[in-house]
Amino acid sequence: MKKIKIAVAQIEVFDETDKNVKKILDFIGRASFKNADIVCFPESCLGDSVLDIKSQRIKKIQEKCKKESIYCIIGAHIKDGNKVFNSAILINRSGKIQYIYKKIHLFPKLDLKKTFPGKENRVIETDFGKIAIIVCWDFAFPEDIRKLSKKGAQIIFCPSYLLNEAKISKEVFRSYPITRAFENLVYFVTCDAFTDEVLGESYVCSPLKILNKIKNREGIIFTELDLNKLVRLRKSYDGLGEK
Repeated sequence: MKKIKIAVAQIEVFDETDKNVKKILDFIGRASFKNADIVCFPESCLGDSVLDIKSQRIKKIQEKCKKESIYCIIGAHIKDGNKVFNSAILINRSGKIQYIYKKIHLFPKLDLKKTFPGKENRVIETDFGKIAIIVCWDFAFPEDIRKLSKKGAQIIFCPSYLLNEAKISKEVFRSYPITRAFENLVYFVTCDAFTDEVLGESYVCSPLKILNKIKNREGIIFTELDLNKLVRLRKSYDGLGEK
């Protein structure tokens, strides 16, 4: 297994969808310039507008991924039938939408006002390894993450929009990434937004330590992950054994 490079783009999210698209395209270019295999953006990074999955705005991002030969994960409110889902969209190097994850665990009093919960999730095969995607408050439900790790996920991406108005200690939010990485023996990646109303902290964690982070600013961080190390760790620690 080769080493892979991931990018986490902690960006400011605006009310105007087109403004967000422009920024996302710029950061995809930055990630590609540094030879990243995948770049993750925050939850709802396209804004609060409800979009069709065939929207021209999403199409622009697909075309950029194809041009730069890079995977990306973007967050959007996607209409499916007569329902709206808080979704994370995986676009592959060919510019194709490979997977759409619909957030399962909606945050009380916030998500529930405007979106419906998803029902299922799965592990996705990419050309650099097996990944899974969850969204924000999903990370508070360890049983679901355990299922993904036992199905073979090596890297779990968690686009987030961690609102301060949730009235939960920042230390609680900060504890989740490294805890989920350790207990599941996976690389765990969070990507928050940068605005006045959110935590504004993103983390890349191995099972044993925080590898990289960005706090209180807009920017992009790059981290090299070695999947061979993960294999060795899983042989050393029976963290996924039956209990």
